[in-house]
Parts: sequence; C-alpha cells; structure tokens
Amino acid sequence: MRYLIIGGGISGTSAAEEIRKLDAGSTITILSEEQYPIYSRVLLPHYIKGKIPRERCFLKKPEWYAAQKIDWLPGVSALQLDVVNKFVSVSDGREYEYDKLLIASGGEVKMLPEDQRGISYLRTIDDADHLLQLLNEGPKEATIIGGGFIGLEYVNIFADRHIPAEMHLRDERILPSVLDVDSSELIRLKAEADGVTFRPKSFPEHLQGLVGVGVGIAPELGWLKDGGIETDRGVITDEFLQTNIADIYAAGDITEFYDTVVERRVKIGNWMNAMQQGRAAGKTMAGVKTAFDLVSSYATSCRGMEIIFIGDVDRRAAEQVVVKGSVAEGGVAQHFVRGGKLVGATLVNRNSDRAGLTKQIKDKTFYV
Repeated sequence: MRYLIIGGGISGTSAAEEIRKLDAGSTITILSEEQYPIYSRVLLPHYIKGKIPRERCFLKKPEWYAAQKIDWLPGVSALQLDVVNKFVSVSDGREYEYDKLLIASGGEVKMLPEDQRGISYLRTIDDADHLLQLLNEGPKEATIIGGGFIGLEYVNIFADRHIPAEMHLRDERILPSVLDVDSSELIRLKAEADGVTFRPKSFPEHLQGLVGVGVGIAPELGWLKDGGIETDRGVITDEFLQTNIADIYAAGDITEFYDTVVERRVKIGNWMNAMQQGRAAGKTMAGVKTAFDLVSSYATSCRGMEIIFIGDVDRRAAEQVVVKGSVAEGGVAQHFVRGGKLVGATLVNRNSDRAGLTKQIKDKTFYV
C-alpha cells in the first residue's frame, strides 16, 4: 500500500503516525512545502515573546521520519492531481503515485499587495523569525491590520514590548461575525488598557514602521478542483473525512467536513481540530474506519483575558443566540442554539463555563 500525504503540518503528521501504527510495512510519503520538520504554530507567539527557545517549537526531528520509515520530502508543493491514474505531480518535476491520498495542505496567509520590510505575518516559523528581528530593532510604534485571532496575538506581542499600536478593523468591532457587542467591547477595553488604539472600518493610508497583518488564510483549491475534488470553502468531506473521490481524504484547515456533533457541514481551523482529524483520517486510510467526532474548540487570550470558541459559532446558522453576562459583569457568554439544542458557545472572561457547555453540546441535550 502506498500512502501519500500532501502537507507536513499537524494533521498530515498525525495521520502518518496513525497509519504507521496500524500498517508497519506500507510506504508513507509526506510532501511538505516548508523546509522544516513539523513545528507547533501555537507555540510561535511564546517563542517571539521569549518564553521558550526556538527549538522548543519543533515537535519532531528529521531523524524521527527515518525511524518511522516515513519519506519526508520538504520544499515541494503539489501542482496537479490525476485521480484516474492515481498520482500527484509536484513542483520538483516528479510524480508520486498513491493508493490512498490525504490532502492536509492547510492554507496560505492572505498577504497585502505592498511588500516592504516592516510588514510581518504570523503563520510560519520564518514569519516568527522575521517579526522577532523587527522587534529587536526597537520600533517606537506599530500598526495592526485585522481584528481576528492573529490580530489579538499582535496585541499581546506589542504590549509585552510596551509598543503602542493602532489596530485597523475592516468592521465596526472585533470579530463581529461571531461576537456580540458586549463580548467585543470587553476585548477592546482590555487591549486599550495596554496601549492599543482602535480604528474601526479603516485601513492605514501609509504603511510605515512595524506592521502586523492578520487578515486570514485561504486554501489553495485550484489544483484539487481541476482534479475533480468537490470543494466549496474548502475540500468537502463526509464524517470519515472522505472526499467525493474514492481513496482520497482531507484533514485540517483545508477541510469542510460533516460535523456529526452539530449535524451540518462546517469549516473550522484550529490546532486540536487538525490533529484529531489527522488521526481519524489516518486510521480510516489504514483500514480502521473512524468518524471524526469532536466538539471543536479554540482558546486564545487578549492580555490575559481568555477568549474561547466552542462548537459551531456561525451566527448565520444559529436559530437563536442567547447572551449571558455583560461588560459591567466583566464576562460574557453567547449560547448558539439550533433545533432546540446547544450547538456552540463563545466565552469572554468566563472560562468556568467551558466544561459544562462542551458536554452539553456533545450530549446534544435540549437547551433550557
């Protein structure tokens, strides 16, 4: 059996580990665009802030792949998929045949059209190295473009260095597609206390100095669509992470999967989701059919204030959003209800609610 994995991140590597546990003799090949063995994107802000050394970000060493008899090929990208003859053409001119294929290529950061030295992104370890170099030059002020999770990471990084920053938002407030007014306001007040000035519905007229950009990521779907893979916002799969083409699976940030917990198709990008999807896909590919069944959750913080998303937090898909708490109370929770059941929640400074809400979503009990 020939297993081919496109993407050397957490989902692809987790899949390879599971396959090797269940299938000792088959070939496993990982094609990775990056030059490095797998590292934790979650740990990059801690490295930038000096809390851990750079080497702590790496989860595997190159020797691990050889020990596991996994062919790890860094610095190559997939260009073409032939589902009839079952091979993938890549950027080094070679073609790799497969019996089972996993698409785990994640997404590429959305970049500004401008290209100047002070502009930084926060997706790869090279991005982290570049940002750290810029910070060590001692900037007097900074600009943040984007009010999502990466924008909030920049808030934390700049505040740690006591660098005042302006945050330019595309909308009126932080994460308006998910958060209510009070939740966003709590985050704004916390950030402003540490030197951030908010500029709603704006983009800086001139990009100068240190600029942190966090405007999202986008999956590269063109070569997959050309190969016959069904896509929408990502690669469409069922609960077993199987695509519309036999023997082809997808896992991680690129995947738009049927979520058995919230009972609809969703696209959720976070570290835990990617890791568990990789494990589930790897087991299924190796013959142990395993549905992906997880209450997805993601947690970050703004200057110590915890921000947690659990389950399905798409406001457009909710029939009812119940708000608990307020700015005056110092914490806000939103409960997303559909079909009479809790399907998602957001928590800002209300971490104690997390376990109970996660269980309620998992159990699919009626919301009271």
